[in-house]
Amino acid sequence: MSFEAAVGEADITPVHPPYPSLWMGGYGWSPRGNHGAIARRLRAQCLVLWDGGVPKVLLRADLISIPRDVNQAIRGALVDEDLVADEDLMLLASHTHSGALYGDTRPNPNVMMGLTQADVDAVNGTAGLITDALVQLVRDTLELERTPVVLGYAEGEAKIGHNRVADDFAVLDTVPVLRLDTTGGDLFAVVFGAACHPVSRGNDDVFDGEFPAVASELVENALGVPALFVQGACGDQEANDPHSPATTVQLGTVLGQAVVDLLGDDVFDDVTGPVATAMTEVALPFHNDTADPVVLAAVRAKYELRREVLGPADPNWRHAGLMLEQIDAEELPTSMPMPIQRWRFGGLSVLALAHEPLSSYDVRLRAAFPGSLWVMGYANECEGYVADNDTLRSGGDLHSGYEAGWNEGDPTIAGEGSYCISYAWPGPLKFSDTVTPAAGTTERIVMDASLGLLSSAE
Repeated sequence: MSFEAAVGEADITPVHPPYPSLWMGGYGWSPRGNHGAIARRLRAQCLVLWDGGVPKVLLRADLISIPRDVNQAIRGALVDEDLVADEDLMLLASHTHSGALYGDTRPNPNVMMGLTQADVDAVNGTAGLITDALVQLVRDTLELERTPVVLGYAEGEAKIGHNRVADDFAVLDTVPVLRLDTTGGDLFAVVFGAACHPVSRGNDDVFDGEFPAVASELVENALGVPALFVQGACGDQEANDPHSPATTVQLGTVLGQAVVDLLGDDVFDDVTGPVATAMTEVALPFHNDTADPVVLAAVRAKYELRREVLGPADPNWRHAGLMLEQIDAEELPTSMPMPIQRWRFGGLSVLALAHEPLSSYDVRLRAAFPGSLWVMGYANECEGYVADNDTLRSGGDLHSGYEAGWNEGDPTIAGEGSYCISYAWPGPLKFSDTVTPAAGTTERIVMDASLGLLSSAE
């Protein structure tokens, strides 16, 4: 079955005015805002691939993350307008740590940076403008002229990062590349990926698409076609040191050149239609069952104690206050929802995982699946880390428990300084104390759902 394609682009760099907020996302725990300096503009890019006349929409953007309410708002607008089916729309954030703070839910701006309500209102104003631009970009791209294309897939390699959780954990150096060529044999567009935290620039106040933007610009300048970067399972994958603007250029150049070199080789496998798309959502329970009133009372007492021993300048104090508010309002969550999406081509399957999945999911899924598989992270929505069972059960013994969500020997509440604080969750996700994850625990739920989607005939 033949494909047709179109690529659109929009600038989503906040500039005041009209953007009311220039607060930045990516680092805690103190206020951080842009003052007008821009190293590389933040871009959103939309690839529409018509498969037998039916559009499949990949929308990627230079954003730290996409909160759940924003994901639902974008989907609601486009699906309600009958522009694309829900399972045919894939939203992807690059996870640049030098972009805008996006939304007021997860991460929570007050907990993470102590922002005032007026600041949070401004953040929401900027988020609304960016969201409107993303929706309009899809509308506009769907109206562009369609170009008949053929697809090919190959994998290169770029060593740009390391595993920050443990030296003996996986380091993902694979560079997946999907090429789109016109039926006349000319390159039309490139979609490429890597799995590495875009923190290479460091914690300054400059807007920057980070090393993915450097790589995309290198590919575009070298080949004269749009290049779209998508992030992998990089929850534990850190950009090489030292973190500085020079490192951003260096790592982006390594990645971009790897893509250009691969495109110069005749190593691509054919990727064909039709495309079978599907999406499911799982609920990842927390390790502590706060649906039990006795358990909930114990959790409440621990957060009350945290409020007593810490002060308002501490994000852990602010987080504890939010948890107490949610307990008293009977709104404390008991699980974290996780969308998982699959696009299956002939010759390639794409699995898009929500949130910040650790590299082990890429390793284990590719080992368990017999065909070509591209595992993407930060897909559709991102509201926390999804660690493997080994990391979860180790808690503070690995990287101070940041990715696990707990430390100080206590998995019943959010660990101080862990991702559960900024993302405003009550505690870590459920894990097994045994090496093999049991049914109903995080790794088992994610793996079973992912492999189920990949093997489904639908």
